Amino acid sequence: MIMSDAIPAEISTFAWECVQNFEETVLDMKQVYNMKVFDDECEGSGFCTKIETVGINHKDAGKSKVMLKFNLSDGEYSIPCVTHNAKEKYLAGGIEDDELAHMLMTLTESQKQGKRIEVRGRYINFGKKRVFLCNNIKIDDGFKESQMTKKQFDKFKKLCSKNKLTPLDLAMRDDTLWAELYAKEYLKKAILLFLLSPSKKQDMIHIGIVSSHGEGKDHLVERVIQPVAPCRMAGSGKMATIPGLFGAMSGDDLNAIEIGLMPKMNHERVAVSEFQTWGDETFGELMNMMANGRIEMQKGALDIQRETTLNLLFLGNPPHYYDEEKHDKKEMLAAFGQYTYQIISRLTLIFTQLSLNGAEAKDAIRMAIIDSMDGVFEKGSMKEDLDMWRTFFKEYFRYVSHIKPQIKPIMPRINSIYDEMENRPQFKDAFCIRSTTDNRKYQEFANLVRGFARLYGDERITLKHLLEAQNIFEVSLQTLTEEFPLSAMMEGVDEDVIAIYQKLLKDCPVAESLKDLRATVKITNDQLDVLIRSGAITKFENGAYFVNEGWGGEF
Repeated sequence: MIMSDAIPAEISTFAWECVQNFEETVLDMKQVYNMKVFDDECEGSGFCTKIETVGINHKDAGKSKVMLKFNLSDGEYSIPCVTHNAKEKYLAGGIEDDELAHMLMTLTESQKQGKRIEVRGRYINFGKKRVFLCNNIKIDDGFKESQMTKKQFDKFKKLCSKNKLTPLDLAMRDDTLWAELYAKEYLKKAILLFLLSPSKKQDMIHIGIVSSHGEGKDHLVERVIQPVAPCRMAGSGKMATIPGLFGAMSGDDLNAIEIGLMPKMNHERVAVSEFQTWGDETFGELMNMMANGRIEMQKGALDIQRETTLNLLFLGNPPHYYDEEKHDKKEMLAAFGQYTYQIISRLTLIFTQLSLNGAEAKDAIRMAIIDSMDGVFEKGSMKEDLDMWRTFFKEYFRYVSHIKPQIKPIMPRINSIYDEMENRPQFKDAFCIRSTTDNRKYQEFANLVRGFARLYGDERITLKHLLEAQNIFEVSLQTLTEEFPLSAMMEGVDEDVIAIYQKLLKDCPVAESLKDLRATVKITNDQLDVLIRSGAITKFENGAYFVNEGWGGEF
């Protein structure tokens, strides 16, 4: 839906001023590769796939000098590199012995543990080869710091609050990130959660979307996700090989390790298009990775671990035989094969709908298609605005991904809501086929709560974050069990109701009559009923009202 109100000018101006100082983040070896015919210094980021320590026996080199020969790869570009401690007379660019030893340890850590490294240097001619001479190597854990400063972040939050908006409100707008694709609000929120960068396994958010052909799932990746955050598409069918996805050791050289797509995107995200074309063997390899954020490879006595702390997005179609009149909704997920229930357990959110948007969105979808065909988003002020907001939110999402809202203070609230959902027959039918409970789902729900706090840019979790998580979790459940009524969600509590409660708690905790209550805040009969029904307000027989402090928006 196109927003009727324009974004306040002071917010747009502030965003524009911020992006002028943001630089493109180097996440690969492309720049290094493109500098191959030049001598200028450049930098890149990749993984060490092979190390060779070679003694230098030349009179000009000095006594007991060493050269490190190694390959750096980002999964697409593989660069032969060297560094050494020989004298200038033998080869320029030599470094001190202790620095060379440190580089060796860094390269070994990258190779054995799958740590990404940042390198700086320049190309030189060495013998008949062109190699990259490194003068600086350091570990890059892949969890990128945002270029947005705390001062910028605080001002952005302040401007949003001043204009009665939230950062999530802005990120949901069609004139910021969603101009090129129509989507319902629940799907927008799910994708924005996916755009957060996970620092550890408990932060990972895996999402499954199963719908009919032609629902724009690939466009979701191309037009919304990839312009804002690093996200690679995994191959489908026979293109999705286990070595290509996870990496493999060379059969000839145990010291050479190829980098797979999943380790390469550590702390980022991968989308799987047409996942129904994958085989059971591929899904089987995913089990440990989706749960623990790492993969392991063994060959001979060598044991290699790769970090794969990333968000996964599965996009696919139901089985060709699926008929919504004849089959259970969960049958739409049968494409996961023999690992269907294990995958369901590991998916934070699952949406199984033949139509993601419904017939009412037909005109909006057609307009987005025609605008795209006519190049509306590729020229003029529209392109400038889109580019600005994509760049701005790229850094915003990186910033809030580092926020660590504490779960324990609201644990009783989470437990209460989760227990109520878990006890429903629909929940049991969807998630507890092989056991009485699924603790993984509990962790995923708690992570949703924390995810919404991050999207709002809040360090402290409040009721609104919990309600957002409950809402989207129950929408997901509803798509799996069509008989589950959405009217059962949340008893009508929304942000307006929360704001009313907070004002009453502050200014009128006790009201002798309805008239006194309405003298403090504008409230409808329906909103009052919601507050009473949910336990926020107690109404006494004498007509007085008491606002219960323990219910509020802040825990």
